[in-house]
Amino acid sequence: MRRIIKGTKLTWVDIEDPSQNDIAFLKKSFKFHPLVLEELLLPAWRAKAEVAASYLFFIMQYPVYSKERRETRPRELDILVTKDAVITVHYRSVIPLKQLFDECNLYEEAREKLMESPSFLFFHIVSAAWKSGLLKLNRINMKIDRIEEKIFRGQEKAMVHEISLTKADIINFWRIVAPQEEPIKSLSETDTLKFLGKDMAPYFSDLLGDFIQTKNTLETYRETIQALEDTNNSLLNSKMNEIIKILTIFSVIVFPLTLMAAIFGMNTTYLPIVGGPNDFWIVSGIMATGTLFMITLFKKAKWL
Repeated sequence: MRRIIKGTKLTWVDIEDPSQNDIAFLKKSFKFHPLVLEELLLPAWRAKAEVAASYLFFIMQYPVYSKERRETRPRELDILVTKDAVITVHYRSVIPLKQLFDECNLYEEAREKLMESPSFLFFHIVSAAWKSGLLKLNRINMKIDRIEEKIFRGQEKAMVHEISLTKADIINFWRIVAPQEEPIKSLSETDTLKFLGKDMAPYFSDLLGDFIQTKNTLETYRETIQALEDTNNSLLNSKMNEIIKILTIFSVIVFPLTLMAAIFGMNTTYLPIVGGPNDFWIVSGIMATGTLFMITLFKKAKWL
């Protein structure tokens, strides 16, 4: 699907799920290298910033969260910037891009403001994607807060699965963010600014700041969830050790009683006490006394 906005200073062409007809349109309307046009047809799965004589080719990965799978996956956005046009190509809907496009399409004031120049529009497209990414990081932050709260409420076992999902979410997010660093940095370099315009330097420095903030926040979350996992495992081990200790003490108490019951249950010619008056109560009393003695001993040793 191809949508076009024609402003007073530039044209914005947005293509979703590019076809051969769309590539033919771009080939006819713009002087892009054939290899660039080929890359638009299939996902590249990598970040890229390439400056040619008459255009800039930028590939970025946009993080998208799936509620059904509870995981973050990349969604590619290809951007071509010329002296009088911006072309955006993607294979599925990119929400911040759609919002920006609709705003420019519906409101003349927004169109005049955002489509001031190709470089300015390009900055707003990339910036909107990264700011949207920061909002997705807030979701991870809320998950971490919820996990921390439940860990210290005694729900350690239930949090093992939640911690694993959150760790996977952070790792997937990191795999999307990390490769973007060099292309984002290159937008502030001299050679790129010769094409985009030196007046855009502060904007792309601000964009780099947003990226660094995203990266640092993600690094903090990664360290936090690791610390929470260690804490959760320590609490689980502590509970497990406590259970094992109680079972061991119970076994130590029960074993002599079992042994005594087995001895007095032997079918021999002579057994002391057995057969005498009140023999059952005497044996039971000996067993009860032994039990109380061992419990007292364990309490003094602070094992109970």
